[in-house]
Amino acid sequence: MRQLLTGYRNFFNGNPVRKGFCALHAEQIADTQNPHSMVVSCFDSRVCPEAIFDTNDGHICVHRNMLNQIDKDDFSMVASLRFAVKNLQVENIVILGHSDCNAVAKLKHLEELPPELRAWLDRTHTCYRGNTLEEAVKNNVLDQLAHLQSIDFVAQDVASRGLKLEGFYFHIDDGRMERYNADRGEWEFVSTEASDAR
Repeated sequence: MRQLLTGYRNFFNGNPVRKGFCALHAEQIADTQNPHSMVVSCFDSRVCPEAIFDTNDGHICVHRNMLNQIDKDDFSMVASLRFAVKNLQVENIVILGHSDCNAVAKLKHLEELPPELRAWLDRTHTCYRGNTLEEAVKNNVLDQLAHLQSIDFVAQDVASRGLKLEGFYFHIDDGRMERYNADRGEWEFVSTEASDAR
């Protein structure tokens, strides 16, 4: 988690160390991968987890879908989770929500959507909960964390080896990030001070 937070501060302060993958660096990760985290991100093109967390290639696995849904009936999702947790032994799974999330906004009017979108957004019975879109997006992140905790092999590794499940909310307009503090039951802004080690 410290690597993710340090990377975010690099991103926010305009000091990224990320070096994009290219043929010159291919041999460094050609034989193995050792990611420390899996990020479940929304499909929104404005949200790039690799950039937000300032990670080099091979450091995080990213699974994207509309609404960052954790769905036990989605074979792609469950297979990705199992591989990340059991084979790659990631230390963190992050649900990354964001401001101005169109998928969450559409939950208010499912009946107006084309069948494909309606079927996907309604498949885990996630609903629009909140007085504002920001509140609804944050509640969706918490819903997906709850779905994540209900998956047996995830819960096992939380108990056996301290796998961490985290919720984040990214503000697209200013680059600020909030992290859910489960102990306090509240969202807190992540420090952007480069020297902050928390």
